[in-house]
Amino acid sequence: MSEMVVFMVGVGVFAITVVGVVMAGGLALTRVEIEQNPELRNKFDEDELKQRFPFRSKY
Repeated sequence: MSEMVVFMVGVGVFAITVVGVVMAGGLALTRVEIEQNPELRNKFDEDELKQRFPFRSKY
């Protein structure tokens, strides 16, 4: 393989990794915000907050 192909694959893997980390951090911070804010916390059931990814939750 040429150096350009290896470089492009590396850039692609790096970009996917960065996007994944940013998304995971955003989900974690959103959960913390919901747990700490009483106004938001009342909109969710305890079971929904215990789930890893509460897909049915509307913010």
